[in-house]
Amino acid sequence: MKTLLNTFLCLALLSACNEQSPSKRSVASVSVNASQPAVEQGEVWGSQETQMMQSIAQIFHDTLIESTGNDEIMRRDAHPKHHGCVKSELTIDNKNLPNELKVGLFKENNTYAGLVRFSNGDPDFRKADIEKDIRGMAMKFFDVPSENYLQDIGVEEGSNVHDFVFMNADSFFIPNPKAYEKFMRSTQGRFGVLGYLAFHWRTLGSILKSRVKIANPLDIDFASATPYKLGPTSMKMKMVSCKETKDFIPVNPSHDFLGEALENTLSQTEGCFDFYVQPNKDPKKNDIENAMIDWDTSKSPMIHVGKLKVNKQSGFRIEEQMSYCENLTFNPWRAPKENRPLGGVNRIRLEVYLNQSKLRHEYNGIK
Repeated sequence: MKTLLNTFLCLALLSACNEQSPSKRSVASVSVNASQPAVEQGEVWGSQETQMMQSIAQIFHDTLIESTGNDEIMRRDAHPKHHGCVKSELTIDNKNLPNELKVGLFKENNTYAGLVRFSNGDPDFRKADIEKDIRGMAMKFFDVPSENYLQDIGVEEGSNVHDFVFMNADSFFIPNPKAYEKFMRSTQGRFGVLGYLAFHWRTLGSILKSRVKIANPLDIDFASATPYKLGPTSMKMKMVSCKETKDFIPVNPSHDFLGEALENTLSQTEGCFDFYVQPNKDPKKNDIENAMIDWDTSKSPMIHVGKLKVNKQSGFRIEEQMSYCENLTFNPWRAPKENRPLGGVNRIRLEVYLNQSKLRHEYNGIK
């Protein structure tokens, strides 16, 4: 039951609720207060949603401090265990897109160098890789044509970067800000998450479906789960593995066998994923304010827009490189305004991601 609870917390971007005393280090307050974009394409956002966001951000903040206790390192509240950050290249090929959808990252055909971080979702980074878990794929690409939203609002400076935060699920486990706040408050209530789950079976089913055993992070598909903007419409995104021969799970796998499998594969050959977008052809049914909806691919077909090449490489699991990977941040709002995240759940993530990153880096003494 504890494993199941941790899974729910990781999907909400929470840290594990370890029974530890609060950290003795100085920690920041919730203070980023990022500027939200104007609503469009049917988004709903007002004073009520803003209050929900602030409440959720505070719970995230307090829980991360509590779960860190007196640890020397404050780790991510979700997906804290990574298998490595690997050098990659994203090639955009927009020939299949209608002209009106060739916007933002998809405006030009080009290849961008970057990094991909493969991870386990469970807040307990000590868990063995063989256990069922949510799997993550976070990507960061450099020198893209457009400034991202965080640059536009003055939160960040520097060269243009585009981030993706994907997981092995086609939809999120919470539909909207109201449910999000109710879920977060349940983690602090008398009956905990179980009290929430007793009345929200769809959430339970969504989580159980997403928890999988895998043999190699390069073997499976990853998706954006939540909706994003594609110029005049909305979209979801997906990376589909093009690895022809899938690995078998070892009979007696080591504790960290997924990282070892990743390094073993990439020391011999490249990895690859086909990049797809799914323009929303049924916006009434595919309500962008309901992040739990799986979009029907027969009505809203996937369109191939490029390829992700994971370079042949080794040495990314040495201590120095794993520490570098630990200190990186990935934020879905590092995207141009034409491809920004959509919907209330993503607007909450804007505030939470920035606050949690600031808190973690200040605690760890990282610029």
